Amino acid sequence: MNKIDFLKEIPNVSALETLTSVENWIFKNKISIEFDLEKYGAILFSGLPITNASEFDQFVSSFQYEAFTYEDSLSNAVRINKTDKVFTANEAPKEIEIFLHHEMAQTPAYPKNIFFFCKSASSAGGQTPLCRSDELYEEILKADPALINEFIQNGVIYHSTMSNGDELVSGQGRSWQKTLGVLLKDEAETKLRKLGYSWNWIEGDNLSVTTRAFEAIKELNDGNKSFFNQVLAASLGWGKNSEDDVAPVRFGNGKEIPLSSIQLISELANNSTLLRCWKDRDILLIDNYRVMHGRKPFEGNKKREVLVSLSA
Repeated sequence: MNKIDFLKEIPNVSALETLTSVENWIFKNKISIEFDLEKYGAILFSGLPITNASEFDQFVSSFQYEAFTYEDSLSNAVRINKTDKVFTANEAPKEIEIFLHHEMAQTPAYPKNIFFFCKSASSAGGQTPLCRSDELYEEILKADPALINEFIQNGVIYHSTMSNGDELVSGQGRSWQKTLGVLLKDEAETKLRKLGYSWNWIEGDNLSVTTRAFEAIKELNDGNKSFFNQVLAASLGWGKNSEDDVAPVRFGNGKEIPLSSIQLISELANNSTLLRCWKDRDILLIDNYRVMHGRKPFEGNKKREVLVSLSA
């Protein structure tokens, strides 16, 4: 599949001049939008009369999907809520790259749909990379069938450090208090025990956490398989735990994923990645099961503000 083929731009929506007309249009065209999303993996709406978080909330609500809230998630990204279902995409510094990933694939609960709204595009950089993970699965399978089989048989486990209080120096700085929805250490341990995770407390009341094994491959409705995980984001962006030097992602049986395998996956993903440059008021709908996304570093005086809403 050509890279441009997995981004479908909806024509003529710029003619819709009011939010009410947009809501009516969604009601009439929802089935065809969902058909295109299943086919392409990403849908672009440009030029809609939507300028702020509240109006974006109304746009998302028009689809009548079940909301997937940030507060109730186990996301390790720092975000700021704008409405009950709209929040900033990531508060990591602009020089930090967020590598390709499926949203919250390192947790037991993750969204199906991701709505992005560009309130303000950066003057330079800040593109959103998009990669079809069903296509990536096929490329990895051709290049290294044994590697794919390892992911299928064992899944993956993730290892991370949750800080005592939010840290903005990376894309994964949400505190253990907010991530787990608790206030006290014993409450955190109860929550982790229920999740089937292992943990230990490290210096400064930071929390070192290892998940149980999660799937690394997801079968889609059309029968295709998706390379559904956080392998690239964790390997390239999270870094090893400074306390015990444990790799941030391993096979589910505890074996290290060879560096050569990470390099292969990264190269194959980059070869089929589309860099989406934002324009003000763009809305991008992504099938989180089928398409990975990320964030390139950005610069300039103009503030980049991309909001997000998730649905089950």
